[in-house]
Amino acid sequence: MKKGLKIIVFLGIIALVYVAYTNYPRLNIISGYSAKNMSSSVFLAGRSSDITDSQDNNFSPIDLADDLVDLDSKSASASVYGLMKRKAIYREGLGSVLITEDFDESEPFLVPKRSINKTNLPFPYGDLEQKDTLFSAIDYKGLEDVVSKAFSDNEIKKTRAVLVIYKDQLIAEKYGEGFDKNSKILGWSMTKSITSTIYGILQSQGKLTINDKALIDSWQNDERANIALNDLLHMNSGLAWNEDYNTISDVSKMLFLANDMSKAQEEKELTGKTNESWNYSSGTSNLLSGMLRKYFDNHQDYLDFWYSSLIDKVGMHSMLIETDLSGNYVGSSYGWATPRDWAKFGLLYLHRGKLEW
Repeated sequence: MKKGLKIIVFLGIIALVYVAYTNYPRLNIISGYSAKNMSSSVFLAGRSSDITDSQDNNFSPIDLADDLVDLDSKSASASVYGLMKRKAIYREGLGSVLITEDFDESEPFLVPKRSINKTNLPFPYGDLEQKDTLFSAIDYKGLEDVVSKAFSDNEIKKTRAVLVIYKDQLIAEKYGEGFDKNSKILGWSMTKSITSTIYGILQSQGKLTINDKALIDSWQNDERANIALNDLLHMNSGLAWNEDYNTISDVSKMLFLANDMSKAQEEKELTGKTNESWNYSSGTSNLLSGMLRKYFDNHQDYLDFWYSSLIDKVGMHSMLIETDLSGNYVGSSYGWATPRDWAKFGLLYLHRGKLEW
């Protein structure tokens, strides 16, 4: 009996060592992802740590991490078998961010100034419920069936919200368990479209043109000086980038190791021809976000502009774009908003940038 127990313990230790050894190079990223996502989910989206663990941090290898949430300090820590501990803190107005050991949590920080003037109007003009509107051309039963199928096998699909809008009317809306119209959803790469829209607004104000070149000081003495804003906005700059979330890659190192995410793409060399080589790159979106700062007199104006010129102007008052440790908006990935507010953004594009929906 004792011999059998010793064998079991020994095999358990071997298994633990094997898991730690094979994943060790990734532990920093695993802990970072788990801590950051936990902090944002609990303090920004208002979800519980248990739900976050079971629905958001439950996939391999992130499920190797153990999390600890501190409600008083609004922080979350994570480690893998006690190794590579990472900590994320929540700052009101800026969201959650992974911090370094030498980061001073007591240091004051700037936050964006919001102008939230809610109107007594129905969606999408405001936040009130729409009046019931029936369209004779719509097969409502068929529509309901299609929407319901999006939630079948939901343990795998993990569908959280489906909205269908027709002629600016919300004709179908369904949420997964634990979610409703007030739940903030992480938009991930939909945030990239927020970033590019800010550039469109600045061009309309005459503060830049998308054909501008000579963008980055470190590019001035090589071929990268020929990269235009338009090339970056279309992700055909020719710059090297690896967007692989399953390995230690450019994107995983940027999101979970970098203090200034705008530098990750800036430091890459050309591997393709500018305006001829398309390569999907979250690094490019964060480079664009960081570059935006030079169009403003100070950091406060940079923080405010995203909200005053677009987010609050359109009425997406639930939205929050998180920043990195250097104060740049994470324009590739970290935009949060309710599904209805994400829908308002879609309507803005449907109406070609006009608020007359």
